[in-house]
Amino acid sequence: MVTTRVNDIVERFDSQWFYAEEVGVYLINLPKTIVLFDLPTYSTKIEEYLQNKGKPIIAFLSHGSCGIEDGAKWQKKLGMKIYLHKADANHSWLKIKPDILFTEVPDIHPSLNIIHTPGHSPGSICLFEKTTKSMFTGDTLGGEHRRVHNFRNEINDDVHERFKSAKKLLQYDFRHILPFHYDMLLYKGKEALQRFVKNNILS
Repeated sequence: MVTTRVNDIVERFDSQWFYAEEVGVYLINLPKTIVLFDLPTYSTKIEEYLQNKGKPIIAFLSHGSCGIEDGAKWQKKLGMKIYLHKADANHSWLKIKPDILFTEVPDIHPSLNIIHTPGHSPGSICLFEKTTKSMFTGDTLGGEHRRVHNFRNEINDDVHERFKSAKKLLQYDFRHILPFHYDMLLYKGKEALQRFVKNNILS
């Protein structure tokens, strides 16, 4: 298999690894566009799978370190346009040249919100897909044992800024948290984030 279906229009790529840890890379099947949130490792099997979708494909990087070298292959082979928030344009782990650096939120589809969530990095973003109530969080936050992973001790982050970004997400009517690292929180993701923000002294 290439992906595992999460809901009606969202799929998670199988067997994606980042420095020996399995991670979440996602596909959102919109009516006229395929949107990827972060980039899968290149393979001919995935290339064929994406080509068979028969739609233009774009990708948003959740943050600069997800700009893996294989992104250049996707740009060349599928004409994929890759978006990155401009604040991460000089990220030390960025290995590709994005097609579009943005500060103003791109208008992709009425059901898709792009949310600037600095903290893990200056240009971190999340995506919210309204029809499935799915919040794609990158490294802004993730799940652990049915709770939001406690990121207070991640010394390389701006933890206070990351908390502000986490609280910002509570403005949206989501059910599912779909992260890069850590676990998905399905169906009760917003409740888990509400508890985390309420119970944390840095909030």
